Amino acid sequence: MKKILIDFEKMKDPFSGLGQFCAHLKVHFDKSGLNIHYWRPGKFKKLAKKIPLLLPSCDVYHAVHQDSPFMPWSKKTRVILTIHDLNALYEQSQFGSGDFYKRNLQKKIDRAQFITFISEFTKSEVERNFNLAGKRCEVIYNGISLGEKASKPSVVPDGKFLFTVGTVLPKKNFHVLIEMMKLLPDYKLIIAGTTFHAYAKDMLYKISSERLNDRIFLVGTINEEEKLWYYRHACAFIFPSLLEGFGLPVAEAMSLGLPLFLSDKTSLPEIGGEDAYYFKNFDPAHMRDVFLEGMAIFDNERAHRLIDRSTRFDWKKAASSYLKLYGTL
Repeated sequence: MKKILIDFEKMKDPFSGLGQFCAHLKVHFDKSGLNIHYWRPGKFKKLAKKIPLLLPSCDVYHAVHQDSPFMPWSKKTRVILTIHDLNALYEQSQFGSGDFYKRNLQKKIDRAQFITFISEFTKSEVERNFNLAGKRCEVIYNGISLGEKASKPSVVPDGKFLFTVGTVLPKKNFHVLIEMMKLLPDYKLIIAGTTFHAYAKDMLYKISSERLNDRIFLVGTINEEEKLWYYRHACAFIFPSLLEGFGLPVAEAMSLGLPLFLSDKTSLPEIGGEDAYYFKNFDPAHMRDVFLEGMAIFDNERAHRLIDRSTRFDWKKAASSYLKLYGTL
């Protein structure tokens, strides 16, 4: 039986987006009956980057994200490359040309026989910035897997609150919510996600200086059960992100019929659809108006349409598409 090797190095961080991507696919891959192996280099990661021969031999190799440093040494191995986003290119371009990143990713594209993307937006951005040279391509959406069990978090605000989740980094643009919240005195805000970056510390300082500590809460990393509790009890989900290849929290909130208030940037309109509400800019008064107008007209019919839309984002469907591709190669 042909051997399929998948780069699951990101499984080391199960709460990251890529860690979740690997974990959810693995559940279905394990049931496939195919000869699938998972590459997790562990302490050999740095060495494996420099010595391709350390990568086990295989017939088909799947690099599950565009920044994977591992490529098979044998030219006979068929390669699938999944590209999630070009965030690193845009971020590096702010401090330089990003030419090194582009050259490196172009080499991976050239090596691959098949390229998948997690959104039509990402596909269009790659087509605009790279030479696909007629490669076979496919968009395979990520899935949703929230579970059923919710656990009450340690931070629970009194009254009505909005919810958002994501690593607190500049690209998530969470700082614009501070000024917006000053114009929404009847609401509080929960921001969940790791706060290791200096950007998060700047936000905490701003929240404190504006005396909003009792209304805006950066609660740090939460588990899946706590996240589900926040989704179920929030009045709305708000996501002003500037760079997204997909936007998994948007799909998760959608699956529960929450009102969605999103940036109109990158992939978010594609994922949110016509029943979400979008910020055209980040002026606090504009954001307040979009929110209040949206909440005033949101109803059960719109909520049900959001839930129906969320069914297209399914890990079983995604896994089935990847497995079919493995079989084809």
